[in-house]
Amino acid sequence: MSSKTKPNPLPLENTLRDLALLRASDIDLSSILAPPASPATPDHGDIEASIDRSYQFAGEARNAIRIQSRCDVEKQGERIEELRNKLEDVVDGLKGKS
Repeated sequence: MSSKTKPNPLPLENTLRDLALLRASDIDLSSILAPPASPATPDHGDIEASIDRSYQFAGEARNAIRIQSRCDVEKQGERIEELRNKLEDVVDGLKGKS
């Protein structure tokens, strides 16, 4: 039996090289990251906004699943291809008359 070894997603030598490059570049990583959340309790408005965004995301996901289930994308793609072929025929006809 052959042994299947899992490839290492973060080889140590590459990780150490990347860390050394970051250290040598004098980049302040804290300036790149978002500021940490305050330890105080979140504002009620922030919670409501987060909930609204979650509902909006769920609604958009459901719409995408419905579109996929109805094959609307494929139908529209076929329609576009038919129109493109007709327009190419028109262009070819116009070129022949010139």
